[in-house]
Amino acid sequence: MKAIIGRADNSPAEIRIPSSKSLSHRYLIAAALADGRSVIKDLADNDDIKATMDCLRKLGAENVREDDSTYVRGTGGHLNHDGSLIDCRESGSTLRFLLPLFAQSGRECIFTGKGRLMERPQTVYEDLYEMSLSEGQLRVRGQLKPGRYEIRGDISSQFITGLMLLLPLLNGDSVIEVREPFESRSYVQLTADVLAEFGIRFMFEGNTITVPGSQKYHSVTDAVSGDDSQAVFFAALAALNNRKITVLGMNHDSHQGDHQFIELFRKAGVTVKLVTGGYSFASDGFRGMKASLKDCPDLGPMLFAMACRATGDSHFTDVRRLRMKESDRIAAMEEELRKLGCEISSDENNVWITGKADLKGEAELDGHGDHRIVMALSVLASSIDGETVINGAEAVNKSYPDFFEDLKKTGAEVKLT
Repeated sequence: MKAIIGRADNSPAEIRIPSSKSLSHRYLIAAALADGRSVIKDLADNDDIKATMDCLRKLGAENVREDDSTYVRGTGGHLNHDGSLIDCRESGSTLRFLLPLFAQSGRECIFTGKGRLMERPQTVYEDLYEMSLSEGQLRVRGQLKPGRYEIRGDISSQFITGLMLLLPLLNGDSVIEVREPFESRSYVQLTADVLAEFGIRFMFEGNTITVPGSQKYHSVTDAVSGDDSQAVFFAALAALNNRKITVLGMNHDSHQGDHQFIELFRKAGVTVKLVTGGYSFASDGFRGMKASLKDCPDLGPMLFAMACRATGDSHFTDVRRLRMKESDRIAAMEEELRKLGCEISSDENNVWITGKADLKGEAELDGHGDHRIVMALSVLASSIDGETVINGAEAVNKSYPDFFEDLKKTGAEVKLT
């Protein structure tokens, strides 16, 4: 699918963002491990969440979505699997969160997926399980025992979350020791926050997570708040188009790692105001940014695109993990932004961008099969004269199927072919 994007107008707009994908994964899995029935309101509705729902059914948990509520009948912590193929589609969270739970069933588990999913590193789990990858299928066997687990903190917090989901169910205490640098710490805290609602306790001290054993997940009724990872696109659209956009569905006290874009925008000169249920963003010009993406790598594509139109230079550090996503997000953004006349360069762990007032229009870009690349390029295109074509626009279905409809609501010209 192609998206043809024209310049947005400058009238004020209001957007309600979808629910958090990160929180939705965690709520679904915790509910699947609980006893009784949980009710989760406003669950995100995208391909990644559908993958988790499908996989949890193979673990024995029932789940059904009705209107704005999702009902989950949990397993009570009894981990059973019939040995059928576990299709995680393109969701790294689904694979890494659920792998320990399926493996604990005691039989060989076979995972598959699409895109780059099976190429993404499973380094931490390779040390804990018998694993082999062949013809797009990952075979896993092994059961964990209570104990001490030392984990690198510079690969992905998803491995830590996977252990945090399983270890409380084991019949003894465990300790997770995270080696520095501890990146995406905020996502680990997000896991602890959600699991606390289901009655699961952890003790944090520095980089040490103590996990009491023999715990039980309890069913809950709760709602999922909005996704800060998606809010950044419309906040950036406000800055790039010198207009006011109100983004609703955001929690002012959010613990999502990507919530820090609020402070980054303020430092860059974007006007950010609290409103009931969200924030308003406005700008008549903004400065270049100096920012670490250690705890918020998903912000990278949009921040890179935004920096191309800033006054002055931008420098982003701690970016290495962007190369291990649905695409190599640094290489992808370099390739596409240069087509628009952007000045961007990188090394293993840094990205440098020189801002420009004007960029080239009438370009044809590629989304690299990556939802965040497509959305970032679309927002940037809405601030450029002429029509910009983005190939592979269907990638947004992974996390935000209604993205282009919402982009239209902001006054941008959008044609899908």
